[in-house]
Amino acid sequence: MKPDFDIDHTSFAVHDAMAWAERLRRELGAVPVCGEVLPEFRYLLLYVGSADGGGRLELLEPVGAGFLSRFLTARGEGPHHLTFTVPDLRTAVRRVRALGLTVVGESYGHPAWREAFVMPDPVHRTVIQLAQSDKDYPDPSELVGSAVRDPSSMPAVAGATEPLWWTPLWETPAAATPTRLGPTHLGSTDPALSRRLFEDVLGGQVGEWDGSAEFTWPSGSVRVHAGGTAGITGISLHGGPAGGVEIGSARLAER
Repeated sequence: MKPDFDIDHTSFAVHDAMAWAERLRRELGAVPVCGEVLPEFRYLLLYVGSADGGGRLELLEPVGAGFLSRFLTARGEGPHHLTFTVPDLRTAVRRVRALGLTVVGESYGHPAWREAFVMPDPVHRTVIQLAQSDKDYPDPSELVGSAVRDPSSMPAVAGATEPLWWTPLWETPAAATPTRLGPTHLGSTDPALSRRLFEDVLGGQVGEWDGSAEFTWPSGSVRVHAGGTAGITGISLHGGPAGGVEIGSARLAER
């Protein structure tokens, strides 16, 4: 059964999504989940893990002028946003605004992917996407056990095309031993606000990890570090190449 609240993915802006996907497949054993093309960008969602568990990350590549091309020009490749799914998007938006955060880009007309965006602020310095969908992804055992994907059964963005543009990725040999994606690391300048957002509004189960708060959902977790640099700093890996993988300012590595 689809969970009420979940972390959907951590997203990275890149110049060439296919080149990055090939590297993540060779080095981490990543498998494609789904992807589509829109006027300003195309995306590819990857699963990094085994049949027993892992997590999803997204690669965003510009295909025209717009927000993503501006982001890459200003900041280069690196973390772009966090996405969470909620059972009722309107309620989540109302509760986020009650925290004093700014929400833009509300879209409620497409049941396969309703969305809204929490604007970056000094606390987290990253976009947080809220989404609601009447579709779901295949479970981990199906993702790692089969190359068959049915785009009609999965979340999809309104107006998107080419839901199988990424299929040449299957030609890239995967790492013999798949890596498992762990928590996304997020710096926060206001841990109390982070807790209200991730636990109270977005339904994460909170625990402590080496002095940091870790918020867990069925599909992954976010480890919030107080002080220091706000924003996404990386993702933990269980296994993978020595030294991990750097995507811009973020490091995917064992921690």
